[in-house]
Amino acid sequence: MAGFFLYFTACLAAAPETCEAHRLLLDVAGPRACLRVAQPQLARWLGEHPEYRVTEWRCGAPLRDRGRRV
Repeated sequence: MAGFFLYFTACLAAAPETCEAHRLLLDVAGPRACLRVAQPQLARWLGEHPEYRVTEWRCGAPLRDRGRRV
């Protein structure tokens, strides 16, 4: 499965200084596809979490697993 993450910061509407970092895995193959689906995904997330407001977001590739050093 190819994928990109949607990284975003959400702050409580009633307490804007209280923020949390979130990420959603999107089943898309590239950064442009991620940008196309990001806003609908954010809207869906906000619909499920109406007490929050998204302050910033970006698309990004998942971190590469470099393995463990022994």
